[in-house]
Amino acid sequence: MAELAPASSQRTPAVRAASSPMLTAGGIVLAIGALYLGREIFVPFALAILLSFVLTPLVNWLRRSKVPRIAAVLIAVSIAFIVVAGVALVVGRQLVQLASNLPNYQTTITEKIRSLQTSAPGGGVLDAVTTTMQDLGREISGDEKKSGSAPSRLGAGGESREPVTVRLEPPQPRPLEVIRSVIGPLLAPLATSGLVVIFVIFVLLEREDLRDRFIKLAGAGDLQKSTQAINDAASRVSRYLLMQLVVNLTYGVPIGVALYFVGVPNAILWGLLAAVLRFIPYLGPFLAAIFPAALAIAVDPGWTMLFWVVGLFLTAELVSNNVIEPWLYGSSTGLSSLAIIIAAIFWTMLWGPVGLFLATPLTVCLVVIGRYVPQLEFLGILLGSDPVLAPEEQLYQRLLAGNLEEAVEFAENYVDEYSSCELYDNVGIPALRLAENDRQRSSVDINYRRLVADTAISVVREVDDHIRETAPAVEEGNRTAQRPCVLCLAGRMELDHAAAEMLAQVLEERNIGAKVLPPIVVSRGALEQLDLQGVDVVCLSYFHPQPQVYARYVFRRLRRRAPQVKLAVCCWNLIAGTDQTGELKTQTAADAAFASLRACVEQVEAWVGRAAALGDTPQLTADAERAQLAALRDLGLDASKRQDLDEASRKVAQAFNVPIALVTLVDNMQPAAADSRAQDAQAGLQGNHEGSLDAHVIAADDMLVSEDVTGDPRFADDPHVLERGIRFYAGVPLRTSSGHVVGCLCVIDTQPREFTDRDRDRLKEMANQLMVDIQSTQATTGVDTDRLREAHPAP
Repeated sequence: MAELAPASSQRTPAVRAASSPMLTAGGIVLAIGALYLGREIFVPFALAILLSFVLTPLVNWLRRSKVPRIAAVLIAVSIAFIVVAGVALVVGRQLVQLASNLPNYQTTITEKIRSLQTSAPGGGVLDAVTTTMQDLGREISGDEKKSGSAPSRLGAGGESREPVTVRLEPPQPRPLEVIRSVIGPLLAPLATSGLVVIFVIFVLLEREDLRDRFIKLAGAGDLQKSTQAINDAASRVSRYLLMQLVVNLTYGVPIGVALYFVGVPNAILWGLLAAVLRFIPYLGPFLAAIFPAALAIAVDPGWTMLFWVVGLFLTAELVSNNVIEPWLYGSSTGLSSLAIIIAAIFWTMLWGPVGLFLATPLTVCLVVIGRYVPQLEFLGILLGSDPVLAPEEQLYQRLLAGNLEEAVEFAENYVDEYSSCELYDNVGIPALRLAENDRQRSSVDINYRRLVADTAISVVREVDDHIRETAPAVEEGNRTAQRPCVLCLAGRMELDHAAAEMLAQVLEERNIGAKVLPPIVVSRGALEQLDLQGVDVVCLSYFHPQPQVYARYVFRRLRRRAPQVKLAVCCWNLIAGTDQTGELKTQTAADAAFASLRACVEQVEAWVGRAAALGDTPQLTADAERAQLAALRDLGLDASKRQDLDEASRKVAQAFNVPIALVTLVDNMQPAAADSRAQDAQAGLQGNHEGSLDAHVIAADDMLVSEDVTGDPRFADDPHVLERGIRFYAGVPLRTSSGHVVGCLCVIDTQPREFTDRDRDRLKEMANQLMVDIQSTQATTGVDTDRLREAHPAP
């Protein structure tokens, strides 16, 4: 028995979870049954709730005017009763007038029927067929034989006599029965009206108390969610009733006036009927048009009045649906069109004709409840008008299914409404992010991932064609003339390739030449063969949540070969607008890091524009890089010898009276620094082997002097320079006797300074002497720093 207890406790949550849908379904069935069986009570109460929504603003206004609550409620209900009674009186008088005039229309209707029979094609044939069928019917039934063989009734004088007609008449009804037959059918509507009035009065009087009780009953301790649900339902229903009343009045009043001028009798009645029946969704306008159309047939001997009536209702419906409703409805009721139809059928079956009028507001309340009650969430999904899938989820579903046609249609519609940049930033890349998250959860195999990526790339190309078709011809010519100055590289997999295609398409749209390369390009062998000629920016795309190691390796190789090329890492799995991009930029040693496509495009535009103004920048080919590394290895600089370079750097810093001097080698671009006065700057530079200043000197194989780095357009926005406080830089390449550059010697200051021609010559002599010492002592001892000091004493 002791072993059974844990098993029982473990199964309890599963049993509850399994029974929860059953309990919800059972509760819904019981609720529907209770609504049907108790409709005599629930119908007046529902009407009272809706009327209370309408009258609450009036009661609040009276309360603000210092009117007591009871008096304010009674005044509001009395006004509503007077309005309803006045409308009913007008409708009653119109109905009596219509009933008294109906016999006058009988002749017109008969003549129209006859004219239709005679004027219709084959009218004579129709009469002949009708007569023949009547004769055959009498022949079959034997009516003629019975009338011919019937014995004649003779009187006493032998004369024929007509049979005596016997008629049974009911007795005269008693006064009580007359009263019952007249008043009986009116008792039910009067009783319902009385209950509605009583409920409205008490609901308005006890509105706050009823609200508090509902929150206590349905809130389950969550006052915020319960209050939000009540406010949401009240605002939606109140707005629906108010706006629908305004729409119906703007629909019914013009119809009544127009029918009066057209000549249709009882135009006021039909205008009111049109306004009231339009509360019934979809079916109301059709029902409202039937009665005036039928009356037009009965009144007008011709057909002109009928055509005017039909055209009037069609015009009013078009104007109301396409002009008035979009203008007045600031927000919809939150119901889909299909849900409104289903709700009308459901509530009509449940409560009869009254359900037609109550269908929309009651269903709005159900949808609001579904938003805040987890067990009834399916109501909001089935009946609501809000999309159940976010735009990125819709696109991802189409990509996952390989449905290229629907995906292209969705993307083109989005581009027409917004832009391609917003499409990819808000929908495309988030959709690929969903695929990457599924991959990390191992819920999608490699085939599905490849299918998503290939379909996404096809969508990008179709969107590009769509934009080209709608763009002006001049712009198209400019786009095709652009050289590929931006490389969009895929980091590791197919999804990265699709994101790179999206980025390139937006850049091409902005007249920036872009070229997309697959993930194989960033491998070790292919990266050395990458053509960087004419490239200003390299954008590396990743969906991997931690791409620091991969991106740092790629950027390290690219920085050696092309120091002036701007390097950007795009990690699409980060949250845009957070500080993660700053950390990612530091960890990958990139010029910038982005989680947003728009931010990346704007920065690339700035880089490309500045690069175009500066002209060509030095580039280092893969063969030259390999030759430099080979020459450096031939020098045999081990760790101990490299430590001697620190002393040489210190002597150079003293000679030029600068805080920092560096000897940087090409194998790892690791600087050897001097002078303890700049330890902070030294530590910062030592941690970043891809400094663009040193790389520029090595790639250009020439001396570089920038007396004020912040004013130099080549480095004015370089974070590796500015963030470390560098203001002055002078560097000269370290060249072997065979002519290969193996590093550079540079001096750095945190303040701008002048660097004369004599200083330039001295720095070149020091670099040349340093290389002579390295090459002459590579097989015996380290660098002879004393000799360097003697040749170039400090000033």
